[in-house]
Amino acid sequence: MRRVVLAFALLAAAALVCPAYADEIKDIVVDGNTKTTSDTVQLIARIDTGDDWNNAMVDVIKQRLRSSGLFSEVEVFYEPAPTGGIRVHINVKDKHSWIIAPAFYNQPTNIGGGVGYGENNLFGEDQKLLLYGQIATGDSFFVGAWVIPNLGGTRFYAQLDTYLDSSRVIEYAAPTKWIEDPIAVRQSRMNYLDGGVKLGYEFFRGIKLDTRIRAAHVGYEDVKMCSDTSVPGVATEASCVHGQSATLADLGPNGLVAPGSSGWDISNEWMFTIDRRASWEGVSTGTRLVFDYEYGVTQLGSAFDYNRLAVQLYKGWQVLDHHNFVLKLGVNAGHDLPFQQEITMGGTSMRGWLNNQFRGDFQGLGNVEYSFPLFTVYGLSVRGLGFWDSGYTTFRTTSPDRDYLPNYSHTDSDVSALAGFKNSVGFGTRLLMRQIVIPLLGVDVGYGLEAHDWQMYLAIGLTD
Repeated sequence: MRRVVLAFALLAAAALVCPAYADEIKDIVVDGNTKTTSDTVQLIARIDTGDDWNNAMVDVIKQRLRSSGLFSEVEVFYEPAPTGGIRVHINVKDKHSWIIAPAFYNQPTNIGGGVGYGENNLFGEDQKLLLYGQIATGDSFFVGAWVIPNLGGTRFYAQLDTYLDSSRVIEYAAPTKWIEDPIAVRQSRMNYLDGGVKLGYEFFRGIKLDTRIRAAHVGYEDVKMCSDTSVPGVATEASCVHGQSATLADLGPNGLVAPGSSGWDISNEWMFTIDRRASWEGVSTGTRLVFDYEYGVTQLGSAFDYNRLAVQLYKGWQVLDHHNFVLKLGVNAGHDLPFQQEITMGGTSMRGWLNNQFRGDFQGLGNVEYSFPLFTVYGLSVRGLGFWDSGYTTFRTTSPDRDYLPNYSHTDSDVSALAGFKNSVGFGTRLLMRQIVIPLLGVDVGYGLEAHDWQMYLAIGLTD
């Protein structure tokens, strides 16, 4: 008798833990799609004929399709198939997936604009294509990227990309204490021409491993020293004059020197990702964890021998139906990093500070953001947000190539252990259209707590 009771108890527990399978999937019907192919809808939903079916899969499939960003409406239901088993119905409405738009942005030390073409559903197969060029006071560049989420319906995915950049680089004195706003000390122009190819494999949903080979050529020109510091933190043509370095250390036998060496930078990057995020109408939930390792490949002709390891964590929570609380954490450490690979902080990565105002080979970053809906009119949604950015950036090791920077050495007795620790707080808005995949406007206003100064970041057009 006791054995019979125990058997019934085990069966009851199994019924609570394990979903009851009604039957296998015999047929899948996709309706309402005008651009996305039915095979692609099925790939995103991750179901196929012959799979087992249970009632909970309705919500799972809806979440996967909504999170793809391709559909403005998703409905899933099922019924008995005429030949036995289950017939699954998926009704979707495609978003407008492409946009050709001008862009304008205004950031500290960088004002400019451009035009871009973004396609989020190329060939109706969930492929991504971005072509964007801009001219700005700081960064003028062209970027092109083609992302193929599955190769021939397999778990393999690929990416081709190029990045052609001519940027004005402003370097700032390393901070010596916590409450300090470093001033500009040198300005130069870096030309960076880059191309890369990535190949990856998705083992399970959201668990991916990929590798990328990148080849770039870097060079420098138009080096200026900033001897006039009457405009703190801003290196303008008036304050950066050739050959003047009255307040700086010796710059070497040839006077001005470039920030780094010119040559080929060829690297191999490996990335392992666990991505269990979901998003719908501006609200993102779930977890994303990334391990990223990159090193210079001297065997392929790289002039730079370095390595870098980064770990990133993203966690989002849905609050009050349409509110969103997001936490981001990251650690980034490098060894023998060349100038173009140094880890920077400031600007959009630390709102309230100037672009790339802090440099180093080690960095810890944290961001907390809370967003909420303000209003929606005919599919146009405006969301407000508040944020706190916190980070620590420093050089763990020193190089004689960087000795020209004031306070550069971390072993300097005048440098506080908290010198690289900076914080900012602020608010902003995001504008999204339900019918279009890409956000169209972003405005952030940040206050640098240690600098006691406000900075505004405005982007109109292709902001994502």
